[in-house]
Amino acid sequence: MSMNKLTVRFEDPFWVGIVEVEDEGAYRVARHVFGAEPTMPEVLCFVCDSWRELRFSSDIRIELEQAKRVNPKRLRRMIEREIRASARRGTKSQQVVAEQREAAKAERRSSPGALKEELRREKFAKRTEKRKRKHRGR
Repeated sequence: MSMNKLTVRFEDPFWVGIVEVEDEGAYRVARHVFGAEPTMPEVLCFVCDSWRELRFSSDIRIELEQAKRVNPKRLRRMIEREIRASARRGTKSQQVVAEQREAAKAERRSSPGALKEELRREKFAKRTEKRKRKHRGR
C-alpha cells in the first residue's frame, strides 16, 4: 500500500512543496519550489503533470509500529496539549510580539513589589531621621 502526501508551505522567500511517499516500509522525499503562492489549480496541475519529473531521495527504511491502545482520557489530554501548543505558533513577528508582551507582563508583576519595598525603605528612613532630629536637642 502506497501513501503519498504533498505539503505546501512558505520557506522565506518562496513557496515550497514537500512530497512524501511511503511504500511498504520505505520512505522517500522530494522538494519542489513553486515560487509565488500557488493556487489550487496550479497545485493540481503540478500533481498531474510534473509528478514523474520529481527527484526523490534514496529509500529510507522505516519501522512500522503497532498501534497501541491509549486511554481515552490520556488521548484527550494529549490532543488538548497539541492544540495549545499549535495555538502559540505563528509568524516570526507574531512570536516576537508575544514574547515582548510576556516580558512586559512579567515586569509589571515584579515592579509593584519592588515599588512597595522602595516606599517602605523611604518611610523607614524618614522615621529614623525624624527620631534623630528630636533627640538632638537633649
